[in-house]
Amino acid sequence: MTKEVKEQTKEQGKMAKLLEKTETLGVPKERDLIEGEVMAVTGNRVWVDIQNGKFVGIISSRELAEAGLSMPDYQKGDKITASVVEPENEEGFVLLSVREALRNRGWSALDKLYAEGVTLKARVVEANRGGLIMESEGIRGFLPVSQLTPEHYPRVGNDKDEILNKLSKFENQLLDIKIIGLDQGLNKLIFSERAAHQAEFDQATAKIQVGEVLTGKVSGVVDFGIFVSLGSLEGLVHISEISWDKVDDPRKFAHVGDKIQVQVIGIEGDKISLSMKRLTEDKWLHLTKDYQVGQTVKGEVTQIMPFGVFVKVDDRIDGLIHISELSFDHVADPSNIVSAGQTLELKVIDIEPESHRFGLSLKAMQMPADSEATAKPKAKSRKGSGAGVSTLGISDALARKLKSAGIESVVDLKSKSAEEIKAIPGIGEKSAAKIIEALSQL
Repeated sequence: MTKEVKEQTKEQGKMAKLLEKTETLGVPKERDLIEGEVMAVTGNRVWVDIQNGKFVGIISSRELAEAGLSMPDYQKGDKITASVVEPENEEGFVLLSVREALRNRGWSALDKLYAEGVTLKARVVEANRGGLIMESEGIRGFLPVSQLTPEHYPRVGNDKDEILNKLSKFENQLLDIKIIGLDQGLNKLIFSERAAHQAEFDQATAKIQVGEVLTGKVSGVVDFGIFVSLGSLEGLVHISEISWDKVDDPRKFAHVGDKIQVQVIGIEGDKISLSMKRLTEDKWLHLTKDYQVGQTVKGEVTQIMPFGVFVKVDDRIDGLIHISELSFDHVADPSNIVSAGQTLELKVIDIEPESHRFGLSLKAMQMPADSEATAKPKAKSRKGSGAGVSTLGISDALARKLKSAGIESVVDLKSKSAEEIKAIPGIGEKSAAKIIEALSQL
């Protein structure tokens, strides 16, 4: 062994012993929570004895001010708890923080409460359009508006200013909450009032069943439906469950304070889904008996949408002219073809009473007489062109994607090119190939 190697080995041995000694001394590390004793209070510093003189820590007056404390709060001999910000500064002292100690202690307490699923009280500091800023154990977190209990949920639709006005009333109040999300590293703390009351909800909903008819009082009417108070519970009649007819504005069907009958159609988590329309006869089941595929009807344009035109037929039934059925030419905007209030002669191309599908075509009325016989829609069959897309044998998920794009029947699909099918949101090349193959089997 050379002299250089021996010297290097000797130095490594010394370093190992030094590190071992340091470990034994318990050298403070960054973010450690330590307890010490105040040695002295100078003009701008608090001097702290750590581990009986092994280390000396300092806390600056500026740091104390940020923690809401003042220098006279500490006297020589006082015990103090602080967090290590820097194990050794330029002067060789341990830089400490009372503010961080308070935060770390708060995070530790909340982490335990989160793990145990404990319900606790938190104070509302302020409100914003998305929810409430709340504080517990000295740490601020967020309670999204969606996590408020039905009792506190602002039933004002999508009016952000009105939501803020309603939520501002909770400032400085204490609410029972549970922690549903916590990450100290990301400074993320999410509260839920609904989770804190879940057991009460479960106990109350155990007394009702899906299918049961109840009488309730309207507690709120918003763009997407009607809230109904059922004693200690509250449910929602979604806009699609208000009437068998097309509903543009729920406010035309109920007002706050009205007593109404509803049917329970779903209970999931803390959400109760209700229906008004299911307590009335579905007129579609007998109205559609007066019509058949291929029939010519008159209808008045009631609403123009990007995907097509809604029409009231014979003042009795609502139908839809899909954008692809307005003209043989490409249509970018249906309002370029028709206008609200206009009366049209149309051809019935699809009837599905169960799904309230009454498909109409304007372009079918524009066909030359010599080609009408070949283009005339066939009577509805399981796989006829007037049938729904679900009859193609494709998956339910794929059928839902087509319907969400306004394509509900086979005839709608046949008017689309392969590229147009691929461009439908959520379809893609592979799914488009399956659809095209299914169409080719008809």
